[in-house]
Formats: sequence, structure tokens, C-alpha cells
Amino acid sequence: MARRVLGAFAVTVTAALTTLALTGTAQAHSPTLNKGCDEKSGKSWFTVSLKDYRGEKDNFLEVWIDGKAQPKVPFRQNLDTKKYEEDGSAKHTYEVKVTAWDDPNFEKNWSFKASRTTEACVKKTPPTTTTKPATTTTTPPATSPEVPSSSAVPPTTTTPVAPGGSAPEPPLAATGASPLWLLLSGLGLVGAGAGTLLFLRRRRSA
Repeated sequence: MARRVLGAFAVTVTAALTTLALTGTAQAHSPTLNKGCDEKSGKSWFTVSLKDYRGEKDNFLEVWIDGKAQPKVPFRQNLDTKKYEEDGSAKHTYEVKVTAWDDPNFEKNWSFKASRTTEACVKKTPPTTTTKPATTTTTPPATSPEVPSSSAVPPTTTTPVAPGGSAPEPPLAATGASPLWLLLSGLGLVGAGAGTLLFLRRRRSA
């Protein structure tokens, strides 16, 4: 009878210890992931909170936002809420990877991967552009140099050039003497000279 009582007591104690162990395991390694979008701040946000991890060694949190890796965060037993923010006018994807040192192969669900997506909650207003009035520059018309009128230009005279390239001599000035008279005077002088010459020769020969 005593053996039966001891056996029953042992079974009860074992069941209680197993239940406590399972409860402790379920309550340990507690991750909390939240997401949202704040219209007032215009920000899309994502938070990670990790509690009750074993703190004998480092555990690690890794986050990717739209495929871009964020700095790796080491922690021990607890990690206070870690918040990430992005522009709320676009859709964003947050990927999470938690690596517990006591679950390196992701077999106990203490190490895990998860992802969350936030939709755009803020409308992006297009930037206002101000158009400046076009400025036109007027170029004064080109003015041609004034050409003097034909009346102001002195007449030009052309002198005919004689053959051979020499200019013709100007005509003799009229003196009123007849050319015939001059010719007769010249003949008279020639005749007088010839007569004087003959007279001198005869005188020498005599």
C-alpha cells in the first residue's frame, strides 16, 4: 500500500515538474512585433520587443527594410522596444531575423524569421512649381551707314590716255599770231644765213 502511495506521489510530482517546465519554456523567449502608420507624423513604423531570452551569451536581432539591411543589434536577456520608421507615403516591407544562442539551428522556435508590411497611409502632395514669365529681349534693327546723295558727290572727270600710255599734251595757248607768218619769217632767216655763208666763201677764195 505504501509503495502504491509513493508511486502515485512520484507520478504527481513528475507531472507537476513537467508542467512547470513546459510553462517556463512557453513564457521564455517572448518576441513581440508591431507595425503601423502615423498620419500626423507621416511615418510608417515597425517595432520589435524581445523578452525572457537566456542571457548567458549574446543573442542577435537583424532587420531589413525594403531589402536594405539595418545595423545588427546584440542583446542578452531582454531587448527593449526597437523602433524603425520610414516615409508613410509609400508601402514598406520589414523583415526580421532573431538568432538565440541556445537555438542556433532554428529548431526550438526561439530563433525565428518573420516579415511585416505597412501600406501607405499618407498622400504625397506634388510640389508646387512657380512659373516665371518669359522675358523677351528686343534687338534694335541694324542700321546701314548713310550714303551721301548724288548731288553732294563732286563729278569726276576722266582724261583720255593717248596710245603708248602717255597723256596728251595740252593744246598751245592762242597768241593771235598766224602760223603762216611764222613760217615765212623762218624761211627768210634760213635764206639770209645761206647768202652770208656763200659771201664768206667767195671772199676767201679771191
